[in-house]
Amino acid sequence: MIHQLIKSIQSYFLAIQYMSKRSLWRWQIIPGIISFLLGALIFGLAYQFGDHLGEIMASWYPWEWGKSIVQTFFRIMGKILIVVTGLFAYRYILLIAISPLLSLLSEKVEQIYLDNPNHQEAGFSLRRLARDIKRGISLTLRNFTRELFYTMMLFLLSFIPGASVFTTPMTFGVQSFYAGFANMDFTMERYMNVKERVRFVRTNKGLAIGNGLVFLGLLMIPVIGLFLAPTLGVIASTLDVLDEIDDATIQHNNS
Repeated sequence: MIHQLIKSIQSYFLAIQYMSKRSLWRWQIIPGIISFLLGALIFGLAYQFGDHLGEIMASWYPWEWGKSIVQTFFRIMGKILIVVTGLFAYRYILLIAISPLLSLLSEKVEQIYLDNPNHQEAGFSLRRLARDIKRGISLTLRNFTRELFYTMMLFLLSFIPGASVFTTPMTFGVQSFYAGFANMDFTMERYMNVKERVRFVRTNKGLAIGNGLVFLGLLMIPVIGLFLAPTLGVIASTLDVLDEIDDATIQHNNS
């Protein structure tokens, strides 16, 4: 698992090379703009309503002593809570919104990976668009419910004294796993059914966690991180998945 974790992180550097040397920057424009606008909306909501949410939470404090400190603390916590909740929803909304584009990008990367100029991409069609949106919604609902369940369980456990030392990295690990899963699925869906994809990710969980770890890290970088995260995440995960899939399976799928 550690080897896969390191490998998936290194794949982001390879993804940057693909972007620059293989003329993939044009694929960055629309996903990047949508990602940036969605992220800006989240941070805008935090700025606009964070203080109000903090004041509501501070109103639960019944004493006058230290009230100004408590109000300041909860104003900050209100902003943080909106940002954390928003970024949780951001990943799933983004997947549904731009899944057709990222699916096409994954196919383009596969063509380059196979070094096969005759490899036929599926191209754009309304039927494919509907299929990709349906796939995106289906995967989103499945992963959203599971990630939310595990995150809430870890959140409740964090109230046990001293438990937050363990629950905080575990929560980030869970979110990284499902973020990586979503990125990997753009490649897996061409080769596997749903059960096979779930089994593949569980077997290669190091790849999923490593990919999601960098993806979430990029989201924390103002402006440029939000712009680059979706495409770099998909390119890196496509390379990882293709490395793990049996060569015979790839050849059969493209024959």
